[in-house]
Formats: sequence, C-alpha cells, structure tokens
Amino acid sequence: MMVLKRWLGAFAAVAFLAACSSTEGPTYADLTEITPEVSGSIVWQSKVGSGSEGHYSRLVPAIQDDVIYAADRHGLVVAMNLENGNQLWSQRLGGRPGFLNRYLRGESARISGITAAGSMLFIGSENGVITALNSDNGELIWEQKVPGEVLSAPTVGEGRVVAQLSSGYVVALAARTGEMQWSHEEEVSLLSLRGVSQPAIESGGVIFGTATGKAVVLLGETGQLAWEERLATPSGATELERLVDVDGSPLIIGGTFFMSAFNGELVGLELRSGEPIWKQDHGAWRSPVQAGTRIVLVNQDSHLLGIDRRNGIELWRNSDLFNRSLTEPAVLGTYLVAGDRFGYLHWFNRNDGRLVGRLELEEDVAIQGAIQVAGENLVVQDASGSIYVISQQAR
Repeated sequence: MMVLKRWLGAFAAVAFLAACSSTEGPTYADLTEITPEVSGSIVWQSKVGSGSEGHYSRLVPAIQDDVIYAADRHGLVVAMNLENGNQLWSQRLGGRPGFLNRYLRGESARISGITAAGSMLFIGSENGVITALNSDNGELIWEQKVPGEVLSAPTVGEGRVVAQLSSGYVVALAARTGEMQWSHEEEVSLLSLRGVSQPAIESGGVIFGTATGKAVVLLGETGQLAWEERLATPSGATELERLVDVDGSPLIIGGTFFMSAFNGELVGLELRSGEPIWKQDHGAWRSPVQAGTRIVLVNQDSHLLGIDRRNGIELWRNSDLFNRSLTEPAVLGTYLVAGDRFGYLHWFNRNDGRLVGRLELEEDVAIQGAIQVAGENLVVQDASGSIYVISQQAR
C-alpha cells in the first residue's frame, strides 16, 4: 500500500518541542567555563567530497584493520590510512554523469551509510540501492535495488546484509551475491523523524525499532516475526508530540537488549522472549551505549544520562548541553566523548557525568553521526565531509 509519508529532521523536532515547552530562557545551552581534566588534539584532518550537502545525515566512517572507509552523500567513497590519512583508493558511485554547468556533478548517489565486513564494504543509498565494494581496492562487486530509501548503514552478519527502509520494509540480501533472501513489512507513520533504526543481528535474530514505537525481532533465516514489544504509544495534542520513532540501534549485552523511543521509554528486554526486564521514562532517538556496567544515553533533550543496566535506575545526569543535539557518546578510557550541532566535541567523566573537556573542530559545522573509537584515538566526520583523527590527553 502506498503511504504518503512526511519526514521531520530530528534536530528540527527537538528544537520545536523545546520551544513549545519553554516560555522564556534560551532554547539551547550556551557554553560555560569548565575546569578541564582532559584535552583533545587533531592528529590529522582530511576531507571527503561535499559531506552531507546540507541534508540531515548521520554518515559515519567505518574502521577496519587500520583503514578508515568514508563517504560523502553525493557518492564519493574513499579508503584512508588510519595512521596518517593517506588515501589508499577512491570510488565514485551515483547515477547519470553530469553535463554542462547546471549538472556538472551528475546525479547524487545519496549515500546514507557504510559498513566494513572482511573483504567487502556495504553502502546504503537513499536512492533505494545497496552496493557492495571490494574493501581492498574499491571495485564494484554487486548492486541491488531495494523497495525504499536506505537511511542508515546496512548491517552485516550470519551471511546476510540487512537494512530497514523508509517504506517500512526490512530486507535481507545474501552478502556474497546481493540476492534478495526475504523482506518483511512494518506499518509506517504518516509523520516520522528522518531516520530509521539500524538493525542488529544476534543469535539468529534481526532486531530493530520502528517508526510506530515498537521493538521487533525477526527470524534471520526467513524474516518471520518472532515477537514485538511496544516502547511508546502516541499521545499529545499535536503531531510532533505524538512522534514515537525508535531510531536508535539496539544495544545488546548478553541475552538482553536495550532500546529507547522518542517521546517514550528506555526499555531492557529479554532477547529470546521479548519480556520486559525494566522500563524507565527516558525518551530518546539516539542509541544507548555500554560503558562498563552502565548504560549511557543521550535523551531527546540532549541530557547525558548514566543508567544502571540491571534496573534502569538513573545514576547521574548532565544537562549542561541541553538541546545542542549531542551525538551518541564514544567511550575512551575513563571518559565519554560526544559531538554537537555547533562543531564541538565534549568530554564527560564516565563515573559521574561531569563536563571535563572541550574541543572546537569547525565553527557551526554540525557533528551529526556517532564518534568512533580507533585504538587510543577518536574518529569524527562532520557535516562538511571533514574527517578528523583526534588524540586524547589527560591533564
């Protein structure tokens, strides 16, 4: 069934809800003076094409075997040496080539995500295409059309490539050939955040969240529904208040996984049965992150929370950067590191959430995707397509 769907950028949704809920005062946190305990410095910097071309995109590099694989939205894919940034190869994906001045760059590939898995790279596109490249040289292996936009990096595991599409479909392809193995259709919401939950593959199951507020597990072999559990129920006077997207990826720890819904709850669920272990009122569209025995979550107000994963109890909260659209934090040593929409990296004490470090990369150039960890360094891609490798030093 054809559904006319309207998309809303997550940044715009959060900003609008914040404005509606506040009658006075700032709509986002200004930076204040801190006592730094840690600092970051740029080891090297490079640039991949034109970045996200002004669109909301959570493109992040894939890192494997001391190589960074990165892409811009238009279709440029590059491999770089992790140590020094030297380019190893490049490949350009896309549609028709450009002509004359108006179409000089050609049709955009609209790349949405990149995943490295062994000798292959898997690339998702908002044009409804999944592409596999040779990770050694960038040569094309296969290309497969799918019935909807791919809005996140494909997930690879157990011999399959799995992607959730904007149309509500979840598809599984054979990793080696790209042959379609199965598809599963979920209901879509008429108004939704611009994004989808990147599925996880674990113990023969495919786990993901939906735009209608559910956590779903499918059987990996067939795509049949194993179980589903609601994380949020639409409520409120406006369409924005009724958004219940589960856009974050599931965090799997042992036989339990954790997910959160926008305007909903953070929930711990039994992987095999779907039985809720606990539920707490922490609405979020970012993915939860493991930090030792705790879960760390950026909620929809850009508060950073430390949570006991056994019972969901909030151990600490940092609201110093409210509504700055913090990314999922990276865990590096005793610190958590998140980016924001104004081009800053922020360091937090992992034990109590205190803000203890800051580094500006490029003024007002958003960091929209999660920060990656590579050994003792951080890897960041911003909206302009700049790639940074950052070292961390305790003071």
